[in-house]
Amino acid sequence: MDTDQSIQESLAGFDALWQRVRGTDRPRDATEETAPAPRFQEEQTLQAFIREELCAAAFDSALARMLQGSGRTVLLAQAGEAKRRAHRLQAEYFILTGLSCAPGNGGRPVSGKLASLRDAMLREERLSRRYAQAAALTAVPGIQPLYTDYAAASAAHAQALRGLLIDAFA
Repeated sequence: MDTDQSIQESLAGFDALWQRVRGTDRPRDATEETAPAPRFQEEQTLQAFIREELCAAAFDSALARMLQGSGRTVLLAQAGEAKRRAHRLQAEYFILTGLSCAPGNGGRPVSGKLASLRDAMLREERLSRRYAQAAALTAVPGIQPLYTDYAAASAAHAQALRGLLIDAFA
């Protein structure tokens, strides 16, 4: 049996199952409210990816210690890449939540330089959005380009601060 046929067979009953899961396979009462679609949980997703990458790095490192030659080199390179991905995800988690994320810590508050950098980045992002909004709403033609320039400058500052935060986790 080829792969495409196998996939098609496994998905054959999916539509009916999906209708049952959604509850649309039965007549709905007109007064029954529909539940909103579940919100994507970015924080939990990032935490899961961080754990996966750190586990992959640990596994590849342990396996590399058992090998010699090119196999060892390949696995050590993969472990290093997994660690870099985990650190980048940890930086994104911190930027999103203001908490550190390492396996088992459940997200701890961060203070000091990193928290200050994040606060400054968020402040610049807000300022950029406010300038852009003011540029769109102003009735004074001479001020609109000024607001637009300041929005771009604030966005650039926020991006530079974001880069510093990401580098701090590398």
